[in-house]
Amino acid sequence: MSTNCLSELKDHYLAGRVVPFVGAGISMSVEWREGGELKRGPSWAELVDEAALKLNFKDPELLRVRGTDLQILEYFKIKNSGEFASLTNWLYSEMRPPDSDLMQSPIHKELANLSLCRLFYTTNYDDFLERSFGLHGRPFRRIAVEADIAEPSKVPGACEIVKFHGDLDHPDKMVLSESQYEKRLRLDSEMDYRLRSDMLGRVLLFLGYSFRDWNVSYIFRLINDLFHKLPSSATGRRAFITVPAPSDFEFQLFRARNIEVIPIDGKDQTISISSLLADMRR
Repeated sequence: MSTNCLSELKDHYLAGRVVPFVGAGISMSVEWREGGELKRGPSWAELVDEAALKLNFKDPELLRVRGTDLQILEYFKIKNSGEFASLTNWLYSEMRPPDSDLMQSPIHKELANLSLCRLFYTTNYDDFLERSFGLHGRPFRRIAVEADIAEPSKVPGACEIVKFHGDLDHPDKMVLSESQYEKRLRLDSEMDYRLRSDMLGRVLLFLGYSFRDWNVSYIFRLINDLFHKLPSSATGRRAFITVPAPSDFEFQLFRARNIEVIPIDGKDQTISISSLLADMRR
């Protein structure tokens, strides 16, 4: 990462303007042992693979020949009468690391240490972020549904963790399938309105996402359509994103969307992102 990029990110952090946006890659960095087997938070691809297996496709790639991951999940929803219960039950069972292992997650520890960040967003369905904040003594309140937005905080000084795509405690609000994503592309849900408000005068720091990730595609669109440049920023950037070993391809396409790329080590992304967060607050 360039010195100027880190300097600007630090300035935003010290001014309380940085909003970390946490993706699946961060949950995948958590590792633990279960029954002698080394486990980690499942990836999006593994979630889709499990959906295909539950649809009796022994080779998930056969379904990918016919459609995208989101279409596979749409097919799953249709075949299960609009329900994702069996899939969300599997996801819940796969995302229960012991507290001791979650406390050892370098990235989650650094996120909890970002005392000047009062607002965190995540598209992850798991509770790794909330659990780790609690384990590290960081007061928080979770925002997963509209009712949570209206409810006043009961903990003085608590930061807010916004579950942008729902969570396992509210499976009916989870955004999983193609039609659910398309509905969110309208940018008119209660969580989208919340994000619009929260972006005023702030910058987003995307962690654990890729350029192909649908989770951020419509957020980039929102940034460009509604906000464009940030007046109080030296570069005008509204967002930063960590990218492992980026090429000119990523630099140019992200910058065209007013997103500044922060290069990280592709071989050890966990340490690289942890170091970035630590450097940002020092």
